[in-house]
Amino acid sequence: MAQLTPSNGLQQLLLRFILDYHPYMEDDRQEMIDFIVMRAEAADKAHREAFLDGESPYQSEVTANQVLFAGLNFSPITYLIETGDDLHGYEMTKTEACEIYRLPEVRALFDKYGQEIEGDPREAYLIEELKPFLMKYKDKRKK
Repeated sequence: MAQLTPSNGLQQLLLRFILDYHPYMEDDRQEMIDFIVMRAEAADKAHREAFLDGESPYQSEVTANQVLFAGLNFSPITYLIETGDDLHGYEMTKTEACEIYRLPEVRALFDKYGQEIEGDPREAYLIEELKPFLMKYKDKRKK
């Protein structure tokens, strides 16, 4: 069972990023910690290898960050918050966005449309399918 090391900068950087943009990952805290430790180790290794291969310190750091944050560039939580605000002027909290994202139907929508949906012509369909879930939380807050 992996543990986070407070002095490990890569682990701490990824932890803060996850808590800000992918807080649902904390639902299984140990799995999240294992993921962070594994990614930080892989990023550190990629940094060392890039540097030994003659990359500049800056480029070695870029390489490490690519490994550290791979697959995390799209945040469904941020997407839900921004979509609620854009559509309805509804300032959803991160907690509310997580509640919506935890719904199996909503996860299925994000799986269906993928992480590259922003700017895609199909994005309008995703937004249309998300509307009932966003409205439910907007209406719930009014009560």
